[in-house]
Amino acid sequence: MLAAQCVQFGIMGIANLILGGINGFVSALVSITRNLICLKWELTTPIKIGIISIQAVLALSINRSGVIGILPGLSACICTWFLDTKDEIKLKMVIIIAQVCWLIYDRSILNYVSFAFDIITILANLIGIVLIVRQRKTV
Repeated sequence: MLAAQCVQFGIMGIANLILGGINGFVSALVSITRNLICLKWELTTPIKIGIISIQAVLALSINRSGVIGILPGLSACICTWFLDTKDEIKLKMVIIIAQVCWLIYDRSILNYVSFAFDIITILANLIGIVLIVRQRKTV
């Protein structure tokens, strides 16, 4: 999953760069780096804090878009902190929150393809939560 997500972040990052979304591009690069680290080593709390610190410093230092410009970095920080969560519902909620950040950002830079995928991802995770809850009730 993390390797496939690296490809997704690469495509998103390039699209953001083309559309002038430098914040999204940098956030995608840090997320790719995080995923590559996760593939090679365990995601410990010190590593999480390091990645989140790098993401936060970069997001704040390159931001020229106000609150909206911070959203990709915020999304990456949230995902980094909760990436190793074992609770499926909690993980899906984190993905939804992170994707809402991207949804707002993608709309602001007129990245309509990513915007559409953001909506699909949010809906897929909401459906996943409903299915998990229903399954738990029947067990």
